[in-house]
Amino acid sequence: MNNTLKVVIGVGAALVVGLLVGYVLGSLGKRVVANTAKQLKIRVQEAEGELKQQGQECERKVKAAKTSKQVLLAKERLLWAMLELYANNYGLTSQHLAGARLHLKSAARGLKGQPAKLADQLHDRVGGAQTLAMRLDPMARVQIKEILDELQQLPGAR
Repeated sequence: MNNTLKVVIGVGAALVVGLLVGYVLGSLGKRVVANTAKQLKIRVQEAEGELKQQGQECERKVKAAKTSKQVLLAKERLLWAMLELYANNYGLTSQHLAGARLHLKSAARGLKGQPAKLADQLHDRVGGAQTLAMRLDPMARVQIKEILDELQQLPGAR
């Protein structure tokens, strides 16, 4: 029995050592996976923050482009009004000036600070030029020219 007892004890000890080695190796692997998961979670959070910043930047650029478009459309309408004035077509001049007023009002909503105030002032001045054009006053040309010059100060007007 002495040999059998030694064999049983040896097998039992080998089994315990095997279980301990398996547990240690398994827990090391679990730690590696847990650390990798933590690192990936941090990278995901950083990527989400960067994506949010990029989204905000895109929204800002789209808003600026829309505002610039409105300023350019107002400029186009003012130039058409000037052309119609040279052709002595005061009805179309008035229509183009009304369109320019709409575009300037829309641009003023997209602007901030001093450019927004300037857009509002130009909106009012275009209304005055429209009144002059409807009165067949030749000073309408001068006023539209001045408005076009001042319009160049708005962002996106060039």
